This record gives sequence, structure tokens and C-alpha cells, in this order.
Amino acid sequence: MTPISRYVGGVAVALGVAATATALAHPASATPGRPGSSAQDSAHDARDSPSNPDRLPARERGASARALAAGAASAKASGRMVMTTAPRAAAAARLAPAAPRAPRVVGRADRRGAIAGPAPEAISALGSPRFDSRGRLLTIYKGTSFVIPNQWALWVRKDSGSATFTADSSYDLKDEDQYDWNKLAGITYTPWRPDRDSSMVVWRYNLQNGMYEVGPFFNVDFKYVFPTADQVISVPVEQTFTYAVDYSGITVSYGGRTVFKPTPADLRTNFWTSARVTGWFGGSEVAPRTITYYQRSSTSLWG
Repeated sequence: MTPISRYVGGVAVALGVAATATALAHPASATPGRPGSSAQDSAHDARDSPSNPDRLPARERGASARALAAGAASAKASGRMVMTTAPRAAAAARLAPAAPRAPRVVGRADRRGAIAGPAPEAISALGSPRFDSRGRLLTIYKGTSFVIPNQWALWVRKDSGSATFTADSSYDLKDEDQYDWNKLAGITYTPWRPDRDSSMVVWRYNLQNGMYEVGPFFNVDFKYVFPTADQVISVPVEQTFTYAVDYSGITVSYGGRTVFKPTPADLRTNFWTSARVTGWFGGSEVAPRTITYYQRSSTSLWG
């Protein structure tokens, strides 16, 4: 073959390779579900494409590189996207920064995948809903007198503890019954009729000064023994006071002040019929709104 013939043949081969590269550019950018595509076509394109120059003779590799460079420049000028080869895409993926990880779901999962409860860090961050340093939250619902939960017990030697009133403990009866006493804690010796013979700590809300008044109170054969004026202690909202009730009398303390009222001589105490007094609203009326307060109690039985 003459040099001129070899030159003409080389130009023809280069033009043919360029035409092949242009034809293959469109199938490479199609989605996997495009009509007419198949796994065999993709494998054939990957083997014979000019983007795999190791499969071509040296002379054709040079022509292929020039054709691909010209095609890339044209695509960049026209604003079309140029698809990279699989090895380059994989390298780019390895070099790209990792995407931020989604927040971890707080909770523990058992072997079946069920959430077993909040993780310890969630409890420390949010606080346990079952614990309060002021004690148990007690509730008297509107239109009722009894406290929930009930803390009744039999055969009581001593009932002691503390209580804290909040803004949700206030109430307004809008009449003279505002001065009636509500029952907080204590001991009754006739549990079938707690208002017959009992020793109790009582409380009420003072509308004039916004304070809670607490004091000692006895029932002696259905007769009321009220706290005297000097036996009433005023406690501000969100402040904690302490109390203790036993067979000798009632003690109430707050802010460095302590009041003790001895058990009346005619009050008949009886251990075998004794029971703990639970909270009670009234007085003569039921709660005009839902009332809550906190209480910590310790009841001594038998000993």
C-alpha cells in the first residue's frame, strides 16, 4: 500500500471512530429502563467504546482521544451534561464527603426489633416522669372530695411526711366555706367513720394573701377541735412543710417554726382499729376545680 493510500485509510478510520463515539454517547446516558436497552448491549458498549482505549490499536487510540476531546469541548460549550465513565464515577464517589448521618432514634430494641423503652441518655435529658423531689402528685378532681391515688393503710402507729402546694392547689369557693379545713394526713381510730375519732393535719387556701394555711385538727366523738390562731402556720406557694401524727399528738413545721398540739384526753385511741387518713377536700363543699399538690409520706405500722 502506498503512503498516500495509508494516509487516506487512517483518516477514514479516524472519522469512523469519531462517528462511533457520537453514536454511543446517547445510549450511555439513558436510564436502565429505557426501551431497547439490555445488559448485553451495556456490556458490549463498555468493551468496544472509545472510552476504553486499551481495546484499540495505538493509531486508533490517538484518533479516539482527539474525537472524545472534541466532543467534550462541544458538549461543554452547548451546556449538555457529559457522562463520566464508571471508574471515574467510583473514584469521585470515594473522594466525595460523606453525607451527614440521620439522628439516632432514642430507644432500645430487643432481638425482635421492638422498642423496649427510652435509652438512659433520653431519661437524663428529659427527666423521669415518675419521680419528683417534692413527692407524689395527688389529685382531687372537680366536683369530688377524695384524693387520687388513695394511700390508705391499717394498723398505724405514726404518719409523717411533707407536702408542697402549687398554683394548681388554689381554689375559690366564693362563700364562707372558704374557711373550712381540708384533710391532708393523719390517723383515724374508727375507719368506718373517719370523722368520729381522729388526729389530722388540715389545710386551706387564703384568698387574701395567696398563702396556704396548715395546722393540727382532731375529731373527738364527732366534735371538731380546730387549730387555734397561734397554731396555724402560713406556707407560701411552692414551699415544703413537714408534719408528724402519732398517738401523743400532731406536729407541723415550716421555716423554723414548729407547732405541736397534744391529743385530747377524751380522744379514744385504739391501735387495732387504726387506719391512715388520706386526703379529702372539705368541709362542706366539693372541689370547685381540679386541685393537685405534692406529698411525701411515711407510715409506721405495728412498731
